[in-house]
Amino acid sequence: MLLELTVRDLGVIEHSTLCLGTGMTVLTGETGAGKTMIVQAIQVLMGGRTDQSMVRSGASEAVVEGRFEQKNCGEIVLRRVIPIEGRSRSYIDGKMASAAEMSSLGEQIVDLHGQHQHQSLLSARVQRDFLDQYSGIDLSALTAAKSNLAALLESLNKLGGDEQSRQREIDFCKFQIG
Repeated sequence: MLLELTVRDLGVIEHSTLCLGTGMTVLTGETGAGKTMIVQAIQVLMGGRTDQSMVRSGASEAVVEGRFEQKNCGEIVLRRVIPIEGRSRSYIDGKMASAAEMSSLGEQIVDLHGQHQHQSLLSARVQRDFLDQYSGIDLSALTAAKSNLAALLESLNKLGGDEQSRQREIDFCKFQIG
């Protein structure tokens, strides 16, 4: 959950800090009020693409920082610096990170829905995940069974052929024996 978002010199935003409460947050406002820039700032934190045109006119760099609460893991701070020259830099809890790492972490902690964007809530997988979380089901046995199944299937594939080929081979061996 996003607790606080600080944006400096990104687009039209000179400096803004947004403190969020628990639950769902909806940004509304007049056209040109900066809603898109807030959404873009969050996307930047989640490993989204950046370029120098995002830096506010007259500034040397844009900085976006988000403080998040992770379930069972405490707080985490993501930071992205977009200089007017050079490549952007990403940080997770003050340590350098790649945009891919930011994106991977972002998928776990933020579900962002902008206007006309794909909505993950429509995904059956995401709906199942929410239902499992809400119902408090212990999925460790299912996860272990899936791992065992994957290992068995891999072992079976190493033996070669598909099911029909194996069955033909068995029938042929039975014919030769019999």
